[in-house]
Amino acid sequence: MFSLQLIDRAPLVPATHPMPNGNTLFYFPNANIDLVKLDFTFEAGSAYQQLRSQAHAANQLFGEATSLHEASAIAEFLDFRGIVVERMADVCQGNISFYFLRKYAQELFPLLREMFDHPLVTPQLFEAYVGRRRQTIATNFQQTKYRARNRFYELLYGFEHPMGCYATVDDLDLLSLDAVSAFMRQHYQLPNAHIILGGCVDSELLALADRYLAPSPYAPQSPIRLPQPLQPSNGQTDALFMPAAVQSSLRIGSVLPFQWDHPDYAPFMVLNTILGGYFGSRLMSNIREDKGYTYGIYSQTQIFRDSIVFFITADVAAEATRSAVEEVFREIALLQQQPVPDEELERVRNVMMGDFIRSIDGTFEISERYRQMVFTHVTEQFTDNYLHAIQHVTPATLQRLAQKYLTTLTTVTAGPCND
Repeated sequence: MFSLQLIDRAPLVPATHPMPNGNTLFYFPNANIDLVKLDFTFEAGSAYQQLRSQAHAANQLFGEATSLHEASAIAEFLDFRGIVVERMADVCQGNISFYFLRKYAQELFPLLREMFDHPLVTPQLFEAYVGRRRQTIATNFQQTKYRARNRFYELLYGFEHPMGCYATVDDLDLLSLDAVSAFMRQHYQLPNAHIILGGCVDSELLALADRYLAPSPYAPQSPIRLPQPLQPSNGQTDALFMPAAVQSSLRIGSVLPFQWDHPDYAPFMVLNTILGGYFGSRLMSNIREDKGYTYGIYSQTQIFRDSIVFFITADVAAEATRSAVEEVFREIALLQQQPVPDEELERVRNVMMGDFIRSIDGTFEISERYRQMVFTHVTEQFTDNYLHAIQHVTPATLQRLAQKYLTTLTTVTAGPCND
């Protein structure tokens, strides 16, 4: 079994660099690599938008062009230097990450400042985005997994809630270039940015950040708090009939009635791992290995801002849809009726400790873990709770948690079987 003494906790805490404008830059230095990862994260998720896909469009189009450089020139600049750009927009935040060799920082940072000072969305870029987005949504709506996921969150939160709504093709007809540009100007501003550097960070790189990434004054945007569902909505059931599909997707779960710092959450993560959180889990052993209904079935908990969702997900053979759901609830019932054997619990302890060590095995992994913690409002107490639960949770506690929290679950299936 792994020991907590083997884990060096210090790397999870970033170094800080006060910037001239009052902002603070967070960084994870590693002199042994030549790469740098630069994260800009903003309060710019879909919860802030007035039109569906507005936040996604602003995230995807930011920095594509400026009023000083056309999109083709910026793309050529990045491609020639092997600079990789990753973009992500979820409910609360928008994130843009740049991966680059340290030697290109002197050239890249002025361009980054230009992206913020002179943002531009041309009609050509906007129309190209709408075309791509329209095709992506249309394709996704043909996928059982996508439909099951959307309906699951809609049932849990309600379609008017930021967590429960999703974009359709028709929504793109209401989106405009002006709306996207306005969202970009309001939310993608350097004074609102949470900046994280990882990798080959030295004094020269920090000086470049001070020069180009520290406009004055610093005026951070207040983080949004997501509303709670109007009423408890766990325990619903729905089946989406998709006759052209060749398989079914299922999603079973609930909004958990606590936050990340609740005493039950970390032990519940151990329970989740036993149920479906690793390849040797009970769901995988039963529904994949024994029954052959699926190539993979998993369960997990996901921390969002202001709520946590537990869910089980799988793609199964269409004719096995009902049987797979029944087996899921049979495995849950076993956890409620019988204590977890010591041997199984010990195996799961080792799996979870190994997963944790891998999650902090690298500068970029650590910086991403930190970024996620900041924007879900999670502190390092979460890690302490997690490691303590792995070491000390008992079979009796796991049985109690199964009886308390795995009782009223929402079930959604999508596929050719609608019974």
